[in-house]
Amino acid sequence: EALLAKTIGPQLKNVLDEVVKMVNFIKMRPLKTRLFSLLCEAMESQFTKLILHTEVRWLSRGKVLSRVHELKNELIVFFTLENVPEFCELLTNEKWLEKLSYLADIFSHLNQINSSMQGPNENILASCSKLFTLKDKLKIWKKRVQKNQFDMSPSLSVTEESSEVMTFIMEHLTALEESIDEYFPNLDISKYDWINDPFDKNICLTEFSLEEEEELVENIHAEIGKKVLKILLQFSTSYLCEQGFSTLVNIKSNKRMKMEFIEEEMRVCLSTIRPQIKDLCKKKQAQVSH
Repeated sequence: EALLAKTIGPQLKNVLDEVVKMVNFIKMRPLKTRLFSLLCEAMESQFTKLILHTEVRWLSRGKVLSRVHELKNELIVFFTLENVPEFCELLTNEKWLEKLSYLADIFSHLNQINSSMQGPNENILASCSKLFTLKDKLKIWKKRVQKNQFDMSPSLSVTEESSEVMTFIMEHLTALEESIDEYFPNLDISKYDWINDPFDKNICLTEFSLEEEEELVENIHAEIGKKVLKILLQFSTSYLCEQGFSTLVNIKSNKRMKMEFIEEEMRVCLSTIRPQIKDLCKKKQAQVSH
């Protein structure tokens, strides 16, 4: 997310800001939201609603961009009826739409990678492998863009001279690639190949003791298991921490009078063990009203 915020550049950032303005113009007014939904239904659109962006997560705006791109024709009609010419001009500008299409697709790619790196079962080796994959994809995309092949962005439809499109895409992909190298200067996990494939006999085991090497050959992993746990138990992302904050936000609301038992409630929400509510209720006596 920090990489995207740093590398998006002024041209693409301007497109993103304009999209946010369009969405806010509709979503912040209940009447306009209903009117836009009715218009989409009348035009037999696949979607009838826009998605409200959030300032908390940059990548959450990827879905906003995709939805705006899919409903661009409906938005043109709506903004024409609402007499908002500045939005109509943008949505009919081919150059602006090219940037919107590219943004929607690149956000989608990065959002998939970001989402795949979340979850309680993610480990640091898997996360590093996904970053390696991203770096390799960026190299492939740049080579194809240099050949005027933009199939990495399926929403992008280049009808005229593609030099300008190539320029801003190459600039963004290059900036993204350089920032990954800056943020993650050392992603070499080759010395941990024995964890991914312990049965590979060609793996170099320079950091192993005699006992550990013998265990690896005999498939008895008592000592090796301890070494593996020290690596796999490292937190590769802040997913679990953010999950706790999200749970607290859901529990803490303006309708609550007290916050006395917040620790117990969070423990129930975050635990993977589901409480036996029916059994717990049977042990309690119901309060009979008088």
